[in-house]
Formats: sequence, structure tokens, C-alpha cells
Amino acid sequence: MEIHGNASVRARLSRAAQDARLHHCFVFEGPEGVGKFSYAMEFAREINCQAALNARPCGVCDACRWISAGTHPDVLVVSPDPEKATPIITAAQAREIVNSIQLQRHSAAYRVIILNPADALNEEAANILLKTLEEPPARTQFLLVTARPASLLQTVRSRSQRVRFGPLSEAEMSAWLTERGMDHALASAAGGSPGRALALAGGEAEARREVLDALCGAVGQPLHALFSFSESTSKNAEGGAERAELVLQVLEELLADTVALANGRPLRHGDREQLLRRWARGMWPDGVGRMQQEISLARDRLRLNVQARVALEALLAHLNLELSHVPA
Repeated sequence: MEIHGNASVRARLSRAAQDARLHHCFVFEGPEGVGKFSYAMEFAREINCQAALNARPCGVCDACRWISAGTHPDVLVVSPDPEKATPIITAAQAREIVNSIQLQRHSAAYRVIILNPADALNEEAANILLKTLEEPPARTQFLLVTARPASLLQTVRSRSQRVRFGPLSEAEMSAWLTERGMDHALASAAGGSPGRALALAGGEAEARREVLDALCGAVGQPLHALFSFSESTSKNAEGGAERAELVLQVLEELLADTVALANGRPLRHGDREQLLRRWARGMWPDGVGRMQQEISLARDRLRLNVQARVALEALLAHLNLELSHVPA
């Protein structure tokens, strides 16, 4: 299927590939679900396609078919170790990457290593990769996919070229939904993210609404109410960390709406305008930045196996502190 959105970004990278001006390590960053990984795979096909330059990726040559099937020996996709309770890319996986790229390429024009998500690299694994990221073997292309570039070590970011992917426009989302025969009512709730549209269509919408209602009801209440919310959240799913991540995503949406309200832009959660006006009075602009840092810290704590309840309590206590001087 056609990749929608971020056409100018994709065209710029295609031109760089055609002119052989590729940086050896790109960070594909942007919101969850906007097609960063899909395009990373497309880019791997494009730079290895055996067709003429103006027809790449063709989708039918051996290189394109093998990459699409996940069987190309020169294209490695690295995701968090499934045997770990916490989603991390481990030091052992990093050593495998370093060892594998010392071998001669099988048939590809470029060996491609895709880390998805790259922010799952723990510090030890990132440090193992640093020298390789700085001076990889010839025709080795790293693609680091992340929705949280701030979670990458500065030493990793400094060795990379950042490529920003944004949400799809309303027209692009409409085309994407039409292509899949999906309800166009999902476009607004998805906020320009096809991945989120798929999750909502798969039943996440109800869980997200429950979290939104509970979070909005708890914020501004005494601390015991906040702690009750965090405790029920961490127990309300098979994996407390997964449910906690949903809380963080909803909180990020509300902060984005706070910024939108302060700047006169449309709101995703227009039914929460009264609450958002209070947030804008209390947190715009500096408090929003502080809360975004607290969300990153909460994610780091979850990645380090801190209990979801503890991570959420610290985050929500800080949110209450930011709003303590604003009348309800």
C-alpha cells in the first residue's frame, strides 16, 4: 500500500539517496503511528532496489521482495528483547549488531540496521554502539526510529542526523482511511496518526476514554485521590506499565491541547475546554515544558522497572503542584 504523509521529507531523503549523499545514521523522529517505521522499511528497499533510479523502490526485484518479507540477510530490524519484562534493546543485541556488520555484505548495495524503537536502547547498549555509529563500515546505513528523541543519549544524537516526521494532514488521513475502508470518524480522534487510528479501531478508544475521564477527574483533587487513581490504573490491566503508558499518552494530548488553546488553535479534546483553560492559566508556557520533562522522566522510570503506581504518583503530584495556584 502507498505510504501517506510527509511527502517533502521522503522526497528529500530520496534525492540524497540518488545523489549518494546519505548520512550514515538517521534518526526518524515524530509522533507515534505516523509511519516512521513503515518508511524506514521503504527507504531500505529504495536504497537497495535493483530497478532504475526513477523507479525505486520497484517492489518486485529480489532485494525489494526479500526486505518486505524480512528475509534479506543485509537488512536487520532490531526491536526490544521479547524475553525481557521491560521493553529494552539489550547490550547483547548491541554486540550482535556490531559483530554482524563486520561481515561482508551478502548482496545489498547498503547494509541497513533499523532500531525500532531506538529509545528502547539501554545505556549499556547505546554505549556499545557509539563507535560503530560514529564510524560504521562503508555502505552501512543506520535508521533509528523513535517517538521520543529526547530519551536517546546525547552521544547517540550527536552522531546522527535527525529527520522529523509530522502528523498526516486531514486530506492525507482521509485518503489513508479510504484505502483501508475504515470509518472517517476516526480521523479527528487519531490526530493525524494512522497507527493511532488502527489502535482506536481495534478497541483502544474505550480504554483511552476511560483513562481520560479518570485522569481529568483526579487532577486537582487531594493527593489521596490522585494516588487512588494511580493505584487503580496500575492494577487495571494485565501489564501496569502498558496502562501507565496510555496515561502518559493521554496526558501528552491534554498538554498539546493546552498549547493549542493558548495559541488559539483547534482542540483535540474540545469537550474538556474548561479544564484546559485552567491548565493554560497555570502552566503556559513554562509549566508545559516542565510537565513534558516529567513525562519523559516517568517513561525512564517505567523502563527501569519502577512500579507503574510509583511512577504515576510522582508525575501526578508534580502536575497538581503546577496547578496549585490556579482556582479550580
